[in-house]
Amino acid sequence: MARRSARHPWRALVGRLLFVVLCLATGAAVDTNSARTADDRLGEAGRSEAMAAEGHLERRSTEQVLVSARSGAPDGPAAEAAARDLTERMRKLPEGRAWPPRCGRTTTAS
Repeated sequence: MARRSARHPWRALVGRLLFVVLCLATGAAVDTNSARTADDRLGEAGRSEAMAAEGHLERRSTEQVLVSARSGAPDGPAAEAAARDLTERMRKLPEGRAWPPRCGRTTTAS
């Protein structure tokens, strides 16, 4: 097979390309079955996950944002203004309506 591919490189290249196209077409034609969160519930951890889901105790998605200066020490009022602006923009999103109204302040030791 290697000798044939070496003697006819264009045929080998076209054959491989056709094989890839055939694989992609077959994959697209086959019905897919997406995994759900419940599919991963195995063992003790799975049982506790199922109990939490039944009690509506799932963790909400969270986002942590670090506001920092490009160089040097961060400017306090500018950083707080940026954090307030970001908070307001996030609250306008459907997912951000229940966003906690807290802003943490981090200081760095020099």
